[in-house]
Amino acid sequence: MDKRVFCKRFAIWTAIIVAAVIATLGLLFGKVVEPTLAQEIAKWVVMGIFIIGIFEVFAYVLAPFFYHVIYDKKR
Repeated sequence: MDKRVFCKRFAIWTAIIVAAVIATLGLLFGKVVEPTLAQEIAKWVVMGIFIIGIFEVFAYVLAPFFYHVIYDKKR
């Protein structure tokens, strides 16, 4: 597998997993504090995008390391 492809897949799967965790936490433990449901959903979407962005920075930094650990040793 190419390093670029691995890094892209790593970033995509990081975003998917973080989004699923945020959605699960929001459904199980979220409280409605905004006046309307639309505002509450918008708040969770914006917060989710911000948190996913933070995790994507970590994924961008760690993906080459994981590629090296998994694939470069085999060569």
